Amino acid sequence: MIHTILLAGGESTRFWPLKQKNLTRFFGKPLLMWHYEQFVRIGIKHVTVVANKESIRDIQKVPVPKKLTVDMVSQEGKGQVHAVFAAGTHFGEDPALILNASDIYEDTLLKEILDSQKKNPEALIMACVRVTSYFPGGYLKLKEDGSIEEIIEKPKEGKEPSDIVNLVVDIIPNMKKLCVQLKTYKRFPDDGYERALNKLIKIGTKAYPLQTFSQWLYLKYPWHTLSVMDACLSSIQGQHIDPSAEIGNHVLIKGPVIIEKGVKINEFTKIVGPVYIGEGTIIGNNNIIRHSHIGSQCVTGFGTDITRSYIGDYCWFHSNYIGDSVISSDVSMGAGSVLANLRLDESPISTRVKEEGVNTKRVKLGAMIGTGVRIGVNVSVMPGVKIGKNSFIGAGVVLGEDMKDCMYCRATPTVIISQNLKKPENKRDEFKKNL
Repeated sequence: MIHTILLAGGESTRFWPLKQKNLTRFFGKPLLMWHYEQFVRIGIKHVTVVANKESIRDIQKVPVPKKLTVDMVSQEGKGQVHAVFAAGTHFGEDPALILNASDIYEDTLLKEILDSQKKNPEALIMACVRVTSYFPGGYLKLKEDGSIEEIIEKPKEGKEPSDIVNLVVDIIPNMKKLCVQLKTYKRFPDDGYERALNKLIKIGTKAYPLQTFSQWLYLKYPWHTLSVMDACLSSIQGQHIDPSAEIGNHVLIKGPVIIEKGVKINEFTKIVGPVYIGEGTIIGNNNIIRHSHIGSQCVTGFGTDITRSYIGDYCWFHSNYIGDSVISSDVSMGAGSVLANLRLDESPISTRVKEEGVNTKRVKLGAMIGTGVRIGVNVSVMPGVKIGKNSFIGAGVVLGEDMKDCMYCRATPTVIISQNLKKPENKRDEFKKNL
């Protein structure tokens, strides 16, 4: 019997200001539920989910399909080495398929690697992909016969042993042997798992890469939410509008859409698919919604433009421009506020993650906003800015840098009032004649 281990215990620190990336909701379902449904499709009947102490209660609330059973395991330490060890000690010498809950794969890849395990049950098999630019992950060093010699975790750019990156879709032939090595390398949270695999290879376990050309997506940084959103939106075929939805006069809906029950779309609004609009959301008059995901119970208000953006649940807008942005739940924006998405020089947008500069490789990227944020009227947020949860931004602010959680930002302009000695010349009638 081959076991399935789904690693969902990461702290998501690089995902700030968003939280618990494995619970990010797409089409009304947390990402973890998408994995559960995929397991049912490909015939997996049991999965062990590894969570940390902070997230395990929320993960336990995720609905499980009837044809799947889920066990929860809590990891004690940090890093993948502790996560795999926490689950692996329960499986004896059985094989296991190890997956990351924050990664998204096509069904064909999982079927292919499971088939490979049946043909070669004694081998370590690692799904991999060729990359054309540097990726901060585990690179495979191969022998002349094509087998894996070593996994090198996050080499410096320019020092990669190959252009082949491990996806963490791994078949472990004997979990007991792996756990023996994991115990040795528990003090290495960043690469202890890779060290343990390298030791298995060194002492005789044959390891082979399984190159895939199927779609691979991942949630590591907050802007990756847009890539996963794009994949979800591209799956929409046709227009699916719930009968309870209210569509006002002169509303134009083009392209593929999903409009859930209780949605209300007011007059003179244009929807250009692919678009998802969640249950109970109200789209105001004169809106334009393009290639976006809008969660449930939102209100967009008059004259709002939402373009290529991910919006969570319970958000409120009014006369705003939201471009290429990621907005969590319970966020509101005052009238006239905008989230800019393009630098003046049109170069890729960079940001800071854990005090390190990171090139997002996106020419267009707006704000990334945590839960509970309140933005006042006429605020301008510059491209790539991140705003932490429960932060407030006062009216008229031009924000060009990140804000930590629970901060308050306000502008203090100087206003001078003096006596007026001029009177209007009443030329309005003359102006009107020229119209």
